[in-house]
Amino acid sequence: MDNIIITAIFSFIATIVGFIFGSRKNQAETDKIVLENVKGILDVYTKTIEDLKDEVSELKKEIKEYKSCIDKMEKELNTFKKQMNK
Repeated sequence: MDNIIITAIFSFIATIVGFIFGSRKNQAETDKIVLENVKGILDVYTKTIEDLKDEVSELKKEIKEYKSCIDKMEKELNTFKKQMNK
């Protein structure tokens, strides 16, 4: 009878210790997976930001070209207006 009680106590203690260490291991594995997911998402956002920066740069160049064309057209228009008024 004493052996059964001692075996039950050791089994109970072993179960609790196993649960505690298993819980920590599971938490560590979960944290690792979450960290990997965050890194993946960060890579996607970083790539997207770089693509957007390139696009903004190209659009700025286009705007500069359009402004130059507008300035040229305004000058030509003013020249035509002066010729018309003569």
